[in-house]
Amino acid sequence: MSVDADRLVEVIRLIVDSDARCRELGAEKATDRVSEYSGDDVAVVASILSLCASCERDTSALEAQLNALLGLGASGWLQTENMRRLHNIDRETLPEPLGEYIDDLLETD
Repeated sequence: MSVDADRLVEVIRLIVDSDARCRELGAEKATDRVSEYSGDDVAVVASILSLCASCERDTSALEAQLNALLGLGASGWLQTENMRRLHNIDRETLPEPLGEYIDDLLETD
């Protein structure tokens, strides 16, 4: 099974939007239909979320991005290679819960 391409592109556009609130919304929408994602869908969305999270300046958007990655893990398709960019995040500058999200995501490395 795979999500309709138009729907996936809509979510991706929100995830990469210049507005932090849109990025947060995009991350939340990314997990709306996790059960419908194929392995390729999860790889694409997770890679983009990871990339955006690695340079995110807005704490709420970052939390939503990390939460979405955790939600994608429920699909069974999430691979640590799709989250490689999370290693670039300076955990020292984050609120503790966000650092814990990252640790949980990368725990299988």
